[in-house]
Formats: sequence, C-alpha cells, structure tokens
Amino acid sequence: MSRLLMACVLVLLGVFAVGGTATATPAGPGTASDYSEVHAAAQPTPTNGPDLNPPQEVSPEQKAETKKKLWVGAIAVAMFALVYYRNKKRWARWRKRRAAAKAAQG
Repeated sequence: MSRLLMACVLVLLGVFAVGGTATATPAGPGTASDYSEVHAAAQPTPTNGPDLNPPQEVSPEQKAETKKKLWVGAIAVAMFALVYYRNKKRWARWRKRRAAAKAAQG
C-alpha cells in the first residue's frame, strides 16, 4: 500500500514540477554563457539595464493562472484522497473476508 501512496505522491510532484517549468522564461542577456569570453578591461555599466526597483504586484494574467493551478492541484489532492479512502475500505473488507475464510478452513 505504501508503494501506491509513494507512486501517487511522485506523480503529483511531477505534475507540479511540469507546471512550474511550463511558465519558466528563458534566460536573457547576462547569463553564464555570455561570460565565456575573456575581457581585458572592465566594461561600463549600461544605463538601459534591468530596473532595480521592479513592481511588486503580480499581473492579473499571472494571478488567474496561479489560481487555476491551485484549483487543479486541490482537485487532484481531493480525488487522490477519495480513491485512497475507498481502496483502504475495500482492502480492509477483503482482508476481513480472507481471515474469516482461513479460520473456517483450519
């Protein structure tokens, strides 16, 4: 039973991992591959670099996508719990009948 539980947990983690990488953005300029050349002198800092004070609010599209992912995750967890509980009851009944059959035989 613990193997089934472990497999389901790994599947759920895989779903969340795939969902997280689906929204990942590729690295822009300034990645490690850009620094493979050797520079003899320091370069001046460009003035059009990234904003040092980015806005702290998330866009509405990102909020909606996050909310959707949370709903999907909650539904998946609820379905897993229902199936786990159903199987737990089913196996308990099966073990009880099996023990009764063994007791009747011997």
